[in-house]
Amino acid sequence: MKNHLEMSFKKANFSDIEFLWYLRNQPDIYKYAKNSRPISWKEHINWILPIVLGTSNKNLFIIKNLKTHIGQVRFDWLKNEQAEVSVSILKEFQGKGFATKALFLAIKEIRKQKKAKIIAEIHKNNVASIKLFEKLNFKFKTKKEVWLKYIYGN
Repeated sequence: MKNHLEMSFKKANFSDIEFLWYLRNQPDIYKYAKNSRPISWKEHINWILPIVLGTSNKNLFIIKNLKTHIGQVRFDWLKNEQAEVSVSILKEFQGKGFATKALFLAIKEIRKQKKAKIIAEIHKNNVASIKLFEKLNFKFKTKKEVWLKYIYGN
């Protein structure tokens, strides 16, 4: 029997664009996003093309369970060797450990490139994400309105 946590991740490319749009427009995903509404295909294309072309300040990884796309981990590079991280998992795969494993591996991969400080800004009502980031040793730093800021690394 296959391990239900069998997963991999890869750098996002053109073949992942439609999946990423589908994922982003899931109500349980966007309800805790800073832009908490569905986005149009045109908005998505304008946002995603620089990423897959490698001309943006983002690293975007696709999370897969066996051959199925189940989520994403993204790092937006900021000033001062800092990156803001976000992770999204399809609802049917949430609560099974995929986000923990994927985020751990993605951080390990990113920190091979740069010993960056990694920041997560989490909506105060997103209890699952708060638990996820705390489990991976992110430390709470500040609260601004509804956003909790967590930091990992020096």
